[in-house]
Amino acid sequence: MNSRERLLAALNHQEPDRIPIDLGGTSTSTISLRALENLKSHLGIRSKTRLMSSITMTAYPDDEIIKRFGIDVKMVASNQPAGFKSQGTRAKNGRAVDEWGVVYQRDEIAQTHFIVEAEAPLHRATRKEEIERYPWPDPADPSRVGGLKAIAQTYQREGFGVILQTPFFIMTRAQWMRGLGQFMLDTILNQSFLEYLMDKIMEIQIEMTRHLLEEVGDYADVVVMGDDLSHQGGLTYSPDMYRKLFKPRHKKIIRFLKDRARGAKILYHSCGAVEPLLRDLIELGVDAINPVQVGATGMDDTRRLKAMYGRDLTFWGGIDTQRTLPFGTPEEVRAEVRRRTEDLAGNGGFVLAAVHNIRPEVKPENICAMYEAALEYGRYPT
Repeated sequence: MNSRERLLAALNHQEPDRIPIDLGGTSTSTISLRALENLKSHLGIRSKTRLMSSITMTAYPDDEIIKRFGIDVKMVASNQPAGFKSQGTRAKNGRAVDEWGVVYQRDEIAQTHFIVEAEAPLHRATRKEEIERYPWPDPADPSRVGGLKAIAQTYQREGFGVILQTPFFIMTRAQWMRGLGQFMLDTILNQSFLEYLMDKIMEIQIEMTRHLLEEVGDYADVVVMGDDLSHQGGLTYSPDMYRKLFKPRHKKIIRFLKDRARGAKILYHSCGAVEPLLRDLIELGVDAINPVQVGATGMDDTRRLKAMYGRDLTFWGGIDTQRTLPFGTPEEVRAEVRRRTEDLAGNGGFVLAAVHNIRPEVKPENICAMYEAALEYGRYPT
């Protein structure tokens, strides 16, 4: 099988020749810039590094790494709009700003990425008129999608699974626009205002994605959306609150993607202990869940997760980044890969990746051990 055939078989709950492997296929399953530079030095790779995000300081894996580790997917995402490029991210004085006006502060401890603690532009807004007057991004800027069709065509011609990263993170974007504390208050005290804000954001993101799908929809095998519904210890919002405030909007987005994405599978990203809402996501039409944060409450028993949800969901991720990858030995990393493979790979429905992006502190030896073990243990029959 080539990589695309391998991915599609797994997503259709069939056993391919081996488990598909992801690194750099989504914005939340790639590698930090520092970790990649350390890995390239370890492997003697001297090619120029391509930055994926100047906010998260993540990077695209080099072609030599993709080949060496058997990576099966490549990501297509919108370009930064031309109108914003003249400003850049204005990364000075330890701060950066995105096209939505959210200001990010550099993590002064790690010095490896920016965190959302500087300025939420709609933090003090109280009226819907303020939402309407806000200088929102132009979703129809043609520079967002220029050249993407040729890139997607090339990836498919080379045999890779093509992953389309959409801007659909409406809850997350609303949190950044309001600030997390104010957003949490809004869920109780200002629900009407919050729903109006999320609907405005969704309207813009739908229009952005419409143009994106018109450009590359024929070549996308998977489309990515998400919102963090949970944290390390449990759900961030009660099931009732999720079903009232957020699920109807996710339903509208998924219906739009099902109509427009021409058969592509839907990969939903949520960090944390999301298990209590997996049935809701399945009901909405989600095909795969990322990152399967095995260090969160209720997520470590991956054999149970597979038994309960494996008929409906593909598990995408699963290799622990909280303890094993940064602090374990290469032997412990190999054991982690073997365990998750045994738990999740039966009858397809598993794409192996690290839980979220590989952090700067992960040693090159452990990164190599993860992907080498994936190639060794991931052969079917497992």
